Amino acid sequence: MDKKQGLQQTFDCVAKGYDHPALSFFPETAKRMIQYLGSSESTKVQLLDVCTGTGVVAIEAASQHSNIAVTGIDLSSGMLAEAQLKANQQGLDNISFQQMDLDHLTFADEAFDVATCSFGLFFLDDMKQALSNIKSKVKASGKIAISTFSEGSFEPMSVLFLELYESFGYEVPPLSWKQITTDEQLIALFSSVGIDAVSIYREPLGFHMTSAKDWWDVVWNAGYRGLLNQMSDTELASFKEQHLQDIQQLCDQGESWIDTGVVIAIGAV
Repeated sequence: MDKKQGLQQTFDCVAKGYDHPALSFFPETAKRMIQYLGSSESTKVQLLDVCTGTGVVAIEAASQHSNIAVTGIDLSSGMLAEAQLKANQQGLDNISFQQMDLDHLTFADEAFDVATCSFGLFFLDDMKQALSNIKSKVKASGKIAISTFSEGSFEPMSVLFLELYESFGYEVPPLSWKQITTDEQLIALFSSVGIDAVSIYREPLGFHMTSAKDWWDVVWNAGYRGLLNQMSDTELASFKEQHLQDIQQLCDQGESWIDTGVVIAIGAV
């Protein structure tokens, strides 16, 4: 199985739990991203939401601005099914979803006024090429907004998770989002595709755990699930027990804060 197939399977697997309250940083980021993008209600806006997942950004945009026509795309059919269900429940008629690979966008060039990619770009091996693909579908004078995690997000919980994972004999993959956490890295990425006007916003999000289970809800319902899916049921049970003991120890020591800080970067095409 190649990486892309693995990602597709992982997000099909977590689709039902992706809107779990422990992952509230996703909708909170979406609200801020749409706010920072702004919108003139007097003109029709075509927005492309890449790696839309369960449609968090797409639905936020469509529900807040009736003049925005939103197209959300994703590799995962499971995520798209959840996105469509939510859009239907809200009665949104200015939004549509399609299964599509970011590496092979089939839209006409310059078909959109705005493109967004929330917590998705760093899953691509070649982020420059991915951003270039997105840029090609955005009109001149349009905008591209991406989000990623801040340096230090999910620590020390994620460090304990990955150390234990490695002790079980599994290879720890590089955390690709760490390549775009600083202002300099984000500006360089946009500059590499010819976008030099970039605004960066930092959002210090997070929450206090009431128990170790709160952290497990984060890893079980999002990207880390792909690592856990490699384990047998017996291994997983042992891993979960040991890891939650480590996390509960942190809570008992007063280290209950889960840092979910994010960064939003908006480039003017």
